[in-house]
Amino acid sequence: MPTTRYVIDPREQLKAFRSIDAAGEELIGIYHSHPVSQPYPSPTDRAEAHYPDAVYVLVSVRTATPEVAAYRIGTDDFIHTVTLIA
Repeated sequence: MPTTRYVIDPREQLKAFRSIDAAGEELIGIYHSHPVSQPYPSPTDRAEAHYPDAVYVLVSVRTATPEVAAYRIGTDDFIHTVTLIA
């Protein structure tokens, strides 16, 4: 378990979703960092993956060169790798 964990304030999250809806947009991705582990969905990431259509972009900063990987996490807890194109 990480020594520090960050979460979005539920009121700010609701405000963001209302703004997305009002603009006729949709949530396509969510990103966060893994300071000391690989860029792969942790048990916590999988448990809190409530948006199966979103791409979860994970950035590992455990080494001097950041590692980036992307996934879709299905409602069945199945992890689908997504290829990112620069």
